[in-house]
Amino acid sequence: MADAQSGMFANLGPALRRARELRGMSQAEVAREAGTGKSQLSKYEQGKELPKLESLERVLAVLNLGSLDFFYALHLVDRGTAQPPKSERREDVTAAFDRVMRHLLDLHRQVVLETARSGMRQEDETPREG
Repeated sequence: MADAQSGMFANLGPALRRARELRGMSQAEVAREAGTGKSQLSKYEQGKELPKLESLERVLAVLNLGSLDFFYALHLVDRGTAQPPKSERREDVTAAFDRVMRHLLDLHRQVVLETARSGMRQEDETPREG
């Protein structure tokens, strides 16, 4: 497996960890539901290994995150941390990822609520037989 400490996926591990923490899930819970080992998930989160795409998809599904949302958040985090020294970067990455993920979660909630409301309005407007 490739080392994830450098290159374009340098923040993938910390981003996975923050997403899991924001969901309030343990490594064991996510690993079990994703069908991977806890130690393997730990390696991903620590940036020791990059997950295969299939594994990443399963982990993101457990975290209820779309891959586009996750990689967009990762892109924003990467873009925002290009300049700070490495010693300061982890805190910046964490704060930026938290902010982006909260925003995405809020948007998701709004879409779900609006979809539910829209469905209720359609039911109310549907003529009933009888």
